[in-house]
Formats: sequence, structure tokens, C-alpha cells
Amino acid sequence: MPTDVSTDATVLLRLDEADELAAAWVCALAERRGIRALLIKGPALHLHGLREERVSADVDVLVEPSRFEELCAAIAESGWTKRPSGFVGTLTTLHSNTYLRDGWPCDLDVHSFFPGFLADPAEVFDALWQRRWALSLAHRDCFGLDKVAGALVLGLHSLRGATIQPRHLDELEQLVRTPFTDGERDELGRLARETGCVATLESVLPRLGVDVEPSAAELASPDLRDWRERVTAGSHGSYFWMLALRKSPWRERPRILWRAVWPTRRDLLVARPETVDTLRGRTRARLARWGRGIRSAPAGVRAVWAHRRSVSPR
Repeated sequence: MPTDVSTDATVLLRLDEADELAAAWVCALAERRGIRALLIKGPALHLHGLREERVSADVDVLVEPSRFEELCAAIAESGWTKRPSGFVGTLTTLHSNTYLRDGWPCDLDVHSFFPGFLADPAEVFDALWQRRWALSLAHRDCFGLDKVAGALVLGLHSLRGATIQPRHLDELEQLVRTPFTDGERDELGRLARETGCVATLESVLPRLGVDVEPSAAELASPDLRDWRERVTAGSHGSYFWMLALRKSPWRERPRILWRAVWPTRRDLLVARPETVDTLRGRTRARLARWGRGIRSAPAGVRAVWAHRRSVSPR
């Protein structure tokens, strides 16, 4: 007599399985809508010998900027939920949306541009699209980045976290030890100028044997100051509040300052989900947050002060 099998059985995905399936799925979703999308980072970096093989907690996809909102809407319609963002995140994280789905151990990070590329985002995407590299994931052809474009993305990604995360520093060191041919170094220089990342990678390109000067437009970009501050400050929370204050109109600054000092219940639970959601638990979380903020504030102040004149006037 056959044994009944429940139709509600749950299949638990390993993280590596989820990464590959999610990457293939989002690429297929984009392709069906005629949207150009590139997997950035991920397995292509290992396949090119740029970093050690590793399993990521998220899948990063760069979308042509004019179709970014369209793809995000399609992802949401397919059952993925946008990760809640705290107040300061809505003011300072403008380039990406992160999506979650029940039963999937990985996130989907959808980017309209990638921080550190200072040229126009549409021009950057077009330049990277020309360097697309086919790879097969979950029995489906997807597009990642070739070795040259992947090296630039990895350099920018590693720099942003190298001051606080040893893994990013290790990946940066592995990148600069990667062998490149003379032709690849020439292509690195050309692509860096085309995408506006010569100045942002000023500490990396020379170590790769790439001798190239940034353009005047790159040096004049106000985003260059933000980049240098971010790299110097690391990902410390206090710096992001300083950035939000500087970028916002004067009339908004008292509200931002108050939210920095006294975050709402929602902000507390988004930033620290482990917070005990009681009056006492939230009070303890706010006090602990003050301590972290006081400890991280000097790094943020030093970063802002060090780069206050780092950008050439227009």
C-alpha cells in the first residue's frame, strides 16, 4: 500500500545552492523582460583567479539604470520582499535594494550603480556590459564580468570594507597578487578611466602595475570626497549620520540629529533584530547604541576632516 507523502514538505536549500538558483532566476527574469543585467562578484571572481572560492550570503546583480525600478517591481511581484531599511539607510543608501524570501538563505542585492565608479551610471553600465562574460549557473547561461571588469569591482568592494573586516583586506591583497598580462593591464587602465574609478582605486591600480591618470571630471566629482571619507571611516555608523546631515537641507537636520540620538522603535528593531521589544529592552538598546556611536565618532570626524578639501573645484 503506498505511503502518503505530504505536499507541504519543505526543501531546505544550502546557501551555495540558493546562491546559484537565485542568480540564475534573477537573470532569467531580467532576460524575459529584455532588461540587461550583470552578476557582479560571485563565482566569476573565483573562476578568473581573482579571489578564493567562497559562498556568499547574497547575490549581487547590476541592472541598466533606466530599468532598475522595473526589475525591482518584477522581483517583488514574484514573492520577494524588500529588506526594511533604517532611517539613515534611506538617506545614504541610494544605489541598491535588497530582497528576501522565506525559505531562501540568501539575499538578492539589486544595484542601479556600483559605488566607486564616478562616471555616469548609464555609461558605466554600458562599459561593463561590453565586458560581460558568460557562465552557466543552475543549467542556465548568465552574464557575469570578465577578469578585467571583475578586478575593478572587487577592488572597489574590498576597499570599502578593508578598514574593518579582515576578509576584505585579505581579498584585496589576493587581488594585487593576481597575475595580469601587459594587455590586461592596458585594458584595466582604459576601463578605469572610462568608468571613472582611477581616483577611487588610486591605492590599488599602481599595485596592479597600472599607470593611468584620472580625468578632470573624475577629480571634480563630489562623489570622490564621499568615497574617500567612506573608505577612511569604514562602515562605522556615526559616519553615515554625518553624511546624512551634510547631504540634507538645513531644515531637515534637526530631525535627522534627533533620530540619530533617539531612534524609533522600528529603527532599533531593523538595525538590531535581537533587541528585546519592551520598554526596558529598547532603552538598553538605545544606551548601547550611544556607546557604539561615541566610540565610532572619532573615526568619522577624522575621515570628514581629512578629505574636506580633497576634491578639485569645478
